[in-house]
Amino acid sequence: MTKLIDKLGLKAEQIEEIEKALSAVNGRATTWTATAEDVVEMLKAAEAQLSKAGLPLSQRVGARAEAYSSYAPGSKSYRNSVTGNIVRLRRFSKEWRVVSIDQQSLWPQDNRAGRVKIFLSADQIEKIRQVATASFNLIAA
Repeated sequence: MTKLIDKLGLKAEQIEEIEKALSAVNGRATTWTATAEDVVEMLKAAEAQLSKAGLPLSQRVGARAEAYSSYAPGSKSYRNSVTGNIVRLRRFSKEWRVVSIDQQSLWPQDNRAGRVKIFLSADQIEKIRQVATASFNLIAA
């Protein structure tokens, strides 16, 4: 049901479109699924991770992320999976955008719930490495 999202994705400001996409994907499910506000928080969390890693703004284009709805049963006594969401994000030149929303089964105490997992290119990872080690000097043997 990700047909509601075109190849340019949805920006954080497009709350109504995000709500329509969530509604189309989730149907009547509401308890464990993401809301439009959750999706906006996922976009912010993805950007915060790249900022914390020290990746320059010019190097962020093309990064991808998978974010899971933040709700999963907390009790192990809850034996069944629940229907949550996986939201796929992509970093464009100025911001993150939602490129797809799908249903995802989440299990009790699922460690994916509420997480934003970032995927970077080898060049982006190398740039983070350079930024992280820039203030250090090699010990001469």
